[in-house]
Amino acid sequence: MFPSRSIDFPGRRSATVLFSCALLIATSSLRGDFQFAETLFPQLAELIRLAAENGRESQLNELRIEERLGDMDVAAGQRRPQVRSHARMAGAYETRSDISDRFRGNLYANVTVQQPLYHWGSLERYQAVAEGRLTLEQVEAMHRSERHFMQIRTYYLQWLLMKERQAIVEQSISLAESFVEARRQLVEVGQSSEQDVLEMEARLLESHESILFIDKSITSLEQRLRYLVGQELPRAALPGDSLRKIMPINGGEFDELARQVRRMTGELLAPEVERFSLLSDIEADYMSILEKENHPKLDFVAGVFSDHIDGINNEDFILRIQYYAGVQVNWSIFDGWQKQGRLRSTLARKRSYEIQEQAARESHRQRSEDLLAELELNLKQIEARRKRADILQRRLELVREQVERDLLPGSERIELEINYLEVRQRLEEARVNYLINFMELGVLTGHDPARLYYENEQ
Repeated sequence: MFPSRSIDFPGRRSATVLFSCALLIATSSLRGDFQFAETLFPQLAELIRLAAENGRESQLNELRIEERLGDMDVAAGQRRPQVRSHARMAGAYETRSDISDRFRGNLYANVTVQQPLYHWGSLERYQAVAEGRLTLEQVEAMHRSERHFMQIRTYYLQWLLMKERQAIVEQSISLAESFVEARRQLVEVGQSSEQDVLEMEARLLESHESILFIDKSITSLEQRLRYLVGQELPRAALPGDSLRKIMPINGGEFDELARQVRRMTGELLAPEVERFSLLSDIEADYMSILEKENHPKLDFVAGVFSDHIDGINNEDFILRIQYYAGVQVNWSIFDGWQKQGRLRSTLARKRSYEIQEQAARESHRQRSEDLLAELELNLKQIEARRKRADILQRRLELVREQVERDLLPGSERIELEINYLEVRQRLEEARVNYLINFMELGVLTGHDPARLYYENEQ
């Protein structure tokens, strides 16, 4: 971890202050209690903590910010006195007609102190650019962290879903195998048709194929989680848990949440919007620098110069020391119209960022609408699949009773149990999709509980 610094930005606020204030204003009226997966699954909360403390992404964010802090030091140093020293010793063998031939040497040294006096505000603008780039890096680090932690949540939920799907398919295979075995015995004694057995055997082959796909998916998701967390996963981190912990909000709560989200979306300063706004400000600072680039720049200089020279009689040794101080003017009078070219490209970038900022605002608003629509669909899917599962469960109870009384063959019970398991699986898929979309909306509106980690990094 790098030591934190207190940074004073004259005329510009830090990214965390800007972003946090915007979130506070925009979300103060949003009363919706966003449910995040780590509040339901403690193992996921441990993975997020590990990723925040020792993860590769967190370390990279710290290094990027440290790099921008170094740029701040450079920009501040340009306004302070600078001391330079240089020395040279050279020699040559001279052949002359008036004196004896000999080797002649020359030695000189110089120490100069230079203090910028007046650069038309360019040095202050360079400082502002460095501040802007630091602020931009903080905003982008927050955005990367949001995406990073959301990926961990998503992969963990998908892992849980695959584990539950694995258990359901294994149970279906067990039921299908018992059905095939029993029906084969009936076929051998001529009490059943082979057609029913072949149909179930085909479904059994599909289930075995599904198991292979599920095993591969589980391994792949564990590898992705390991990569995102940035270290080996502890055994206790992936014990598995029931997806029934996911309890969707009801219709009335969703309608109220949707109204509040739509009301505050236009006020929220999203990271991608802030990013282009900062880039536009940085280009504006560069334009101010370029406009004064060819103006004369004034510096104060002082120093000491010393050298030695050989006298004309070949024997004298003269040591010369000069002390000097004064004002130095550096003026680039004509640069072949390079300044105009740089101004042109800088203005084009600034206008481009302004357009992209507006597009990001519209994209942010549209993303919230898309998530609300997906959530509404998820809630309807959960309700419909829950009702269907309840109906099938009731039918299964009735069929079991009839099978026990020999009113129906056992094959109908087994087939109905397999159908019931498939509907349960689809219900869990809808629960996971709902929670992922709900968390995405929470992140979009500034309610991400992981902000505790990545705000402290700034």
